[in-house]
Amino acid sequence: MSAPQKHARKILSVSRARTLRHTCLVADSPHSGRAYPADFNYSCGKEILRQAEDAWIDKLFDFLPDLGIPFLQAKFPRSYIDANRNADKVVRDFNAAARRGNHPAYQPTEGGLIRSPVTPRHPVPVYDRALSLHEAFQRATKYHKPYHRRLAALITDTKRKHGRVVHLNCHSMPSTIHRGAKQNSYDIILGTRDGTTADDVLLHVLRDLLRAKGYKVGLNTPGFRGAEIVRRYGDPAQQQHSIQIEINRALYMDEKTLRPHPGMRKVKADLCDVIAAFRDYCDSKPPPAAPNVLKKRAKNDNGR
Repeated sequence: MSAPQKHARKILSVSRARTLRHTCLVADSPHSGRAYPADFNYSCGKEILRQAEDAWIDKLFDFLPDLGIPFLQAKFPRSYIDANRNADKVVRDFNAAARRGNHPAYQPTEGGLIRSPVTPRHPVPVYDRALSLHEAFQRATKYHKPYHRRLAALITDTKRKHGRVVHLNCHSMPSTIHRGAKQNSYDIILGTRDGTTADDVLLHVLRDLLRAKGYKVGLNTPGFRGAEIVRRYGDPAQQQHSIQIEINRALYMDEKTLRPHPGMRKVKADLCDVIAAFRDYCDSKPPPAAPNVLKKRAKNDNGR
């Protein structure tokens, strides 16, 4: 096994389909990683830093391969580098600085590619030290880039086999919003960046399946419309659909201790039923490209 392959196995995992059933669905979880790299050198308590995780989303959706759906998961934490943010600027800035012989600093931002504070509702600084642009570049090339290379390959391969692909980008969300000041009124939120990353027919089918299980479902709610991953891979006009799924953490775990509670079993069983039915729909009825999708492609920076 080559060095890049060995490294990839350390930072991500791909759960392949465990059935002969072929499907046009692909899924990923970029924020559930909990293997903290040795060079992270954060200063806050790890119990606080872990609040940035989409804790247990990888386990909540681990039934996907049994449905024939390949499932990519990041092993590294989003607080180290966020695979659901764009890393192009870091790479461009580093290359420009290298040509000039400069060694500039890098400033983490709230909810950015490399973040500080921990979360908006946990405003604790992640670092008590300065970060360099070189450090950010290393994280982008060694973690962010391999994750997207693998996800792109899964999506491309699935589309080649089926003529279309439906990608599910799996996340969790807190039970409070507005920095913890207001109760989140939804159990699940589905995001397509206001219809630019997936056909509305698919979005509504998935919503209706979830509602039939008793969940209150929001669509493209501000703050949860979708971020870099669905933006990058969703292209309905080319039969490439990407939907972000946000699960309210209170449904399945204690948000303070991050320990799953008994509700996790029900949520997982419900999701398995819903995704199985959604898979059958997608495989039996190729979704049409949305004729007005180009009108919806305006940039929307809200999301995960």
